[in-house]
Amino acid sequence: MITPIVEGRGFTEHDDQNAPSVVVINETLARRFWPNESPLGKRLQLGSAKSPYREVVGVARDGKYFLLGEPPTEYLFVPLSQNYDGKMTLIARTSGEPEKLAEVMRQEVASLDSELPVYGIKTMPQFLDRILSGPKSIAALATIFGVIALLMAAVGLYGVMSYSVAQRTREVGIRMALGARTGDVVRLVLTEGLILVGAGVGIGLVTATAVSRLLGSFLYGISPTDAVTFITIPFVLVLVALVASYVPARRATKVDPMIALRFE
Repeated sequence: MITPIVEGRGFTEHDDQNAPSVVVINETLARRFWPNESPLGKRLQLGSAKSPYREVVGVARDGKYFLLGEPPTEYLFVPLSQNYDGKMTLIARTSGEPEKLAEVMRQEVASLDSELPVYGIKTMPQFLDRILSGPKSIAALATIFGVIALLMAAVGLYGVMSYSVAQRTREVGIRMALGARTGDVVRLVLTEGLILVGAGVGIGLVTATAVSRLLGSFLYGISPTDAVTFITIPFVLVLVALVASYVPARRATKVDPMIALRFE
C-alpha cells in the first residue's frame, strides 16, 4: 500500500533513532492545526510532557484508518526506528499472487530473528471479507426487509389506486354518456393518478435523500444517494400506479352508461 505524500516528504533510512524526531501528518490533521499555512517545519509533542517534540516533515493524503466508511479522521505517522512497537503489522504489496508471498515473508522474518512470531497472514480480499462480514450481513437483512417493504407498498398502492378509480365509475358513465371517448377517459384517470403518485414520490425522494446522508458512514463502495436505487424504486411505484389506474378505468369504460349511472 502506498499513501501519497501531498506536501513535503515521507520517511527515509536516515530517520533513525539518532536523527531528529519527525512525523508525517494527514490532510485532516494539517487543516485542524494549520488551516491557513503550511505545517512543514512545525513541531508536535505526542503523548506525555516528557515526550520529544517531532518536526512535521510531510503531509499524507487522507485515508481509511479504522473503518472503511469512516469520515476524514486526524492521523499521523512516525518512523518505526524512532517509535518501536513490539506488536506491528507489515503490509506487503506484490504484482504476483499474494498467497505465494506468505511463505517468503515468513522465511525473511525468520532470517532476521528465528524467534519472532509471524501470524495472521491474510490477503487484502480476505482482510476485507473479514471486516465486512458484519456490515454485509446487516446489508443482506436490510435488503430483504427493503424488498418486503417495497412489495407491501406496491400492493397497498395498487389497492388504493384501484379502489379510488372504481369509485369513479359513475363519473366515467356520465362522461361516456356525454360522448367522451374511451381513450380520453383513461388518459384523464391516468393523469390524475400520476399527479398524486408523483407528489408522493417527490416527497419520498426528498426525505430519503436527507435520511441517507445519516447512513453514509455505514456504507462502503456505494454512495448514500445511489442512483440505481433512487431511480428503480420510484419507477416501480409509478408503474404500479399506472397499472392500478388503467385496469379499473378501462373496465369502467366498458360498462353500459345506464348501469354506470346507477353505480354506487
